[in-house]
Amino acid sequence: MENSETPYPVRKKYRIKRIAKRAHYDKADVNAIIDASYLCHISFTQNNQPSAIPMACWRDGLYIYFHSANKGRLSNQLVGNSVCISIALFDGLVLGHSAFNHSYNYRSVVIHGQVEEVADEPDKEAAMRTFMEHILPGRWSDIRPVSQKELRAITVMRVKLEQVAGKIRDEFPDDETDTPNWPTWIGVIPSITKFHAADADPSRNKVGAPPSYIVEYTGIDGRLRPNKKK
Repeated sequence: MENSETPYPVRKKYRIKRIAKRAHYDKADVNAIIDASYLCHISFTQNNQPSAIPMACWRDGLYIYFHSANKGRLSNQLVGNSVCISIALFDGLVLGHSAFNHSYNYRSVVIHGQVEEVADEPDKEAAMRTFMEHILPGRWSDIRPVSQKELRAITVMRVKLEQVAGKIRDEFPDDETDTPNWPTWIGVIPSITKFHAADADPSRNKVGAPPSYIVEYTGIDGRLRPNKKK
């Protein structure tokens, strides 16, 4: 059983080195970042050349999942091989006294591991249902059932969450030592992902008003923002 209070067993070579005070290895903090992200970037080596692909992702327990076309170039390259997965969430502009003291507030995660294929069709369907219910709760039961043809057309993959390092900056600018009284505005412009009203497809939508789970949708980033550190 997953214990969110225990840290991930990250090896030394994968631990945060620069500004290590911002590192997070506990499952609760790291999982929250993964769960708040719609996309990840998967980096791998192909023919001795580095590559990185943005992909939709989701977490279920101690695994991060993603999918692609079945037996395509990407899945053939990834399954059974090691990858590096990165996630970054932009949380705001940090405005300091000088250009050097400007920064971003952010939450990020870097994952190292080996890609496994979820080959069994019932497990593939369960994984896709978890994905859909995470992104838009209520949608799975509102759409037609997935077909075996559709399941055979995709490859569902996952990486076990073990070598996982999170990093968070949620602060005001660093202290100014040269000209602390310089007359310019100092602080943070927070950023959030905001969804607008749903826009019905004029040719394909066959129902009236959208259901409440669409009207009330505010996204998957449920983080309560703490007060910034002075």
